[in-house]
Amino acid sequence: MCFINIDSEFSYSEWFNYVKSFQNSEAISGIYLGILTDSANWEDKDKFLMNLKLPGGFNRFEKTEKFVNTLMAILDLNGAKGRRKYIRLDTRGMNDVSGYLTAAGKLYTVNIKDLSSAGFAVTYKQELIGLFQKNTLIRNLSLTVGRKSMVCSCIVFNTQVNQDGTAMSVLMLTNENPEESKIYIRNFIFEKFYRQMEEILEGVEKDLASYSQPDEYSKLIAVQDRNYDELIPLTDLEEQEEIVDEAHAEPEKTSKYTGNLDDDIL
Repeated sequence: MCFINIDSEFSYSEWFNYVKSFQNSEAISGIYLGILTDSANWEDKDKFLMNLKLPGGFNRFEKTEKFVNTLMAILDLNGAKGRRKYIRLDTRGMNDVSGYLTAAGKLYTVNIKDLSSAGFAVTYKQELIGLFQKNTLIRNLSLTVGRKSMVCSCIVFNTQVNQDGTAMSVLMLTNENPEESKIYIRNFIFEKFYRQMEEILEGVEKDLASYSQPDEYSKLIAVQDRNYDELIPLTDLEEQEEIVDEAHAEPEKTSKYTGNLDDDIL
């Protein structure tokens, strides 16, 4: 999804043409667009909503809880988070995320495959698989994330053997872990994603196209107080979805998991 602030860089007419260009490009037509503005009026809102595809809506930016909740609802309704409840970071190759486990007086290194504020996946030599049986409670796994090291209490959610001679386990953090540790991990993940996004943006080829023509925008007629079927409250939508799900429900399977641990994690 992409939310565009139309109050800077371009005129509203140029932003209109820019958004419309997405619909004509096969490469980017699947991007869900939304508008953010602090100064556009009702005429601008009507022109954008009635003539462009804007799954993210036309939103007036406000530093209020209501605005934040509306934006979160838009993201949820459009499936921005996918089916995962927590954002996870692929930590393979990162030298500032590591872990080790002590057992029977010995120290074992485990590789952190990915990380979320709810848990993480680890890979290790197959001979250690006995330490990671499903539902095992582990209280002495040391996890280093950035500049912080913490001893974690976690439950083994699942374990699988890999063809390369290693094994992988998904560990879920228990409530014994301090909330500040989970918050630290969450902030670390978002900082990493933000830096990755900045690196990607720096390497993207700049769009040098002109969006000043045609001036279709000024010729559009706006209608005041139009009903746009504004966003349904999320609680109402969930109730509707439950009714639909029940009507189309398949017979319950013996397992909720796909069998692919990498798909089922968190």
